[in-house]
Amino acid sequence: MQLAHQTSSTSIPHLLEQLVEELHLQQLHSYGKRYTDMWGAVEGENLIAHWAHGLRGYTPREIKRGMAALEHKEWPPTLPEFKKMCRPPLDMTEAYHEAIAGLEARARGEMGEWSHPAVYWAAALLSKDLMMQPYAQMRDRWASALKAQMERSEWADIPQPNRALPAPGEARLSREGAAKMLRELQASGIVKAGPYVIDGKRWARKIIERVATGDATLLKIQIDMAREALAMPATAQ
Repeated sequence: MQLAHQTSSTSIPHLLEQLVEELHLQQLHSYGKRYTDMWGAVEGENLIAHWAHGLRGYTPREIKRGMAALEHKEWPPTLPEFKKMCRPPLDMTEAYHEAIAGLEARARGEMGEWSHPAVYWAAALLSKDLMMQPYAQMRDRWASALKAQMERSEWADIPQPNRALPAPGEARLSREGAAKMLRELQASGIVKAGPYVIDGKRWARKIIERVATGDATLLKIQIDMAREALAMPATAQ
């Protein structure tokens, strides 16, 4: 089988053709006769063109993820199998916790860690509710939003976060105020909760802890919502 010649079709990006040819050369070298037995009857040019067409919409990063996964497969994959290797199904619960952590990071002016752009865009769509509602109430909406994003063929780049600034004239929390806030938080029983207790108000607890340590990136509405969720006294107007 000759794989050195690439199809000249202008409808398929050149980089994609290069990656697909590299993919099949990798399989030829790794699987030898198993690969030629599977694809030997197909002209190399047609094989490359067919796979390149089937992988349109997949990013170079995704294709390379699939290529890396070949190390753990004893037999060469079909095109549908390889697509799943490029985009392995996400665990909805793990993706949810990734989204919460990512949104909290972005509220601090950080990019956050995102395993896939689809997780970010689903989180961005539901960001307010994700931070205010427990997972039990968000499960179905989260699954639907993530599924819709994963079914897209391409995603915009994850944007840089906007660092929240304190309102004009708003002073940082005093040491006495921080101590008082921590006492109120401890009195609510949240601080004493065991590490394995399911805490539907985790988002609120994290916000109050950040306020108490002097985090000036939070908005007043975030703080008020967190205090309300924890049944703590409202902040002064």
